[in-house]
Amino acid sequence: MKIKRNIYLTGFMGTGKSTIGRELARFLGKKFVDIDALIEKREDMPVSRIFEKHGEEYFRNLEMEVAVDLSGQTGRVVATGGGTFLNKEIRELFFKTGLVICLFTEKEQLIKRLKRTEKRPLLKGDKAAVAEKVEKLLDERKEVYSKFSIRVNTTNLTPQEVAKKIIDTLKTYRKILDKLHKQYIVIS
Repeated sequence: MKIKRNIYLTGFMGTGKSTIGRELARFLGKKFVDIDALIEKREDMPVSRIFEKHGEEYFRNLEMEVAVDLSGQTGRVVATGGGTFLNKEIRELFFKTGLVICLFTEKEQLIKRLKRTEKRPLLKGDKAAVAEKVEKLLDERKEVYSKFSIRVNTTNLTPQEVAKKIIDTLKTYRKILDKLHKQYIVIS
């Protein structure tokens, strides 16, 4: 499948954006880019430390800089951070320069996944409170995440299965677009 535009994977933390993004890029023969990893490299520290040392606003500004850089590139599979698409400017930029796919996972499995890691700065603190924090964040982000036309459920699937599901979705999407374009009559 030939894809020139970027593919941006979005969704809540723990839905598998980075892992699935790597697989998708491998299947498509494209370069994989992880926004959080780029930020960590630029700042020479993990995202959790950036949040601790400089705060969320500083991190979101870095995220915007990276988003602008990536939007000028093509043929990439990009894993965004869980909160990247909360920024309206980034959403608009990525919709103009690529295809956006929102990954989601059933809440119970998402909470199980997120309880296994210490890396999530917005979930720092009491492990017992992870479920409450996840519920709160999901509720706050529900409106943004519900607006994506391509949504892929990652619950109980391997990264390879999800990548193949995305490719099948892209093929279907391509066929629909091709059909629509053939229906237009150009009068000059």
